[in-house]
Amino acid sequence: MLASFTNRSDKPLPTTIPERIAYGMGDFASCMLYVSTQAFLMYYYTEYVQVQIGMVATIMLVSRLFDGFSDILIGHFIERTRSPHGKARAWILRMIIPYILGCTLLFSVPEGWSDTAKLIYIFFSYNFAITVVYTAINMPYGAMMTMMTQDSYERSIIVIYRMALAAAGTAFVTAITMPLVRFFGNDTRAWTWTFLTIGCIGGAIFFITFYSCHERLGGAAEGSAPEEHDFKKAMRGLMHNNYWIMLTLAMVFVCCSDVMINTVNIYFCRFMLDDPELVGTYGMLMNLFRFGSMVVALPFLVKRIGKRNCLYIACAFIILALGLRLMLPHSVPAFYAFSILYGLAQGFTYTSLFAMIPDTVEYGEYLDGQRHEGYIYAGPSFGTKVAAGLGPVLVGFVLSLGGYVEGASEQSAEAMNYLLMASTVVPGVVLLLGVIALLRYRLDKEYPDIIRELGLRHAGKAAPGS
Repeated sequence: MLASFTNRSDKPLPTTIPERIAYGMGDFASCMLYVSTQAFLMYYYTEYVQVQIGMVATIMLVSRLFDGFSDILIGHFIERTRSPHGKARAWILRMIIPYILGCTLLFSVPEGWSDTAKLIYIFFSYNFAITVVYTAINMPYGAMMTMMTQDSYERSIIVIYRMALAAAGTAFVTAITMPLVRFFGNDTRAWTWTFLTIGCIGGAIFFITFYSCHERLGGAAEGSAPEEHDFKKAMRGLMHNNYWIMLTLAMVFVCCSDVMINTVNIYFCRFMLDDPELVGTYGMLMNLFRFGSMVVALPFLVKRIGKRNCLYIACAFIILALGLRLMLPHSVPAFYAFSILYGLAQGFTYTSLFAMIPDTVEYGEYLDGQRHEGYIYAGPSFGTKVAAGLGPVLVGFVLSLGGYVEGASEQSAEAMNYLLMASTVVPGVVLLLGVIALLRYRLDKEYPDIIRELGLRHAGKAAPGS
């Protein structure tokens, strides 16, 4: 049985459709944890556990300081891993049980504890689930794609599968969470049973990804001597990798905007539209159109205009959707239109960003002669988690500034105005910062020449720095 888990570096290229689907299933499982922290965690903390929104937001922000260390550490572990299961692939298998545990503990704040004790529990459970577990399973999962193929367009297609399944995972978790909470009793314990269930489903899906996907590049068998990389040299190489820096910054701002919208959405549905159940409708509509734009339009546009320009088109659609929400905040039809426009845009945003990141591995190798899949993915991974922490902090700060009252059935007019700002203007401004970060990005055009140069080097016809 264990022999069937061994990585197959001899698997032929291009990757098959079943393998691409299996790889995408990994993001389905990732979203079941990551999206839950965006869409439901703050709501669970404030409305069921009843802790102050400002304190929770502060915990999430402070926790991001640890993420910088955990991302670099996991990146280093990936660089040093020598396993018959693969270099990054092995970590998916190792982290399945901790993933289930992290999902469950995150939504298991004990009843009857003092506010201080609850906040301490939130701090440790949140950092275990996100800083440790999510980092140690999602970052190797992302890095694994750079070892599946070196073809930039094929990577883009694999990322489309990944983002399509991520859309399905997002829709799945947003659709089933509140019904499951009601089924289990609609109390704090119901949230624990709900996310134990979700965690077990996600763990099984991650196993499918591990079993079906294989690394062709950059791996080494267990017992082989690890390639020596000087850590300081690797870090200097990253600091000279301008495209990696641009993408890391863009990842922070684009993801932060998305996290803000998803975090505040359930509050928006409850107080602006008087129906918190609409968050499930939003999830279904948004992800349906996200999937459609990803499958129908993105493969064609990536070839014609490049990944960066596809991202710019998506940002324009998001600004349009936010403008519609700002003008008609109490209209349910406008909310449906917002969900559709936002879904069309989301078909491009994450897909474009995650398809751009692997290309910086080859760009880094072009600069210093070494591949650093683990370290390269540490930056974007850190960026997404900074966004995951900063987004709720910004939402919590804006709502607190407006006088939002946790657990209240109604909010003041001022609190409603600030809720609207947190749902529209603030995420729009953050998104524009992501656009600015990529103004000088040119790797889409340079990549074919870089691959040709690396091919010559690997054939011994040129040396790094020539």
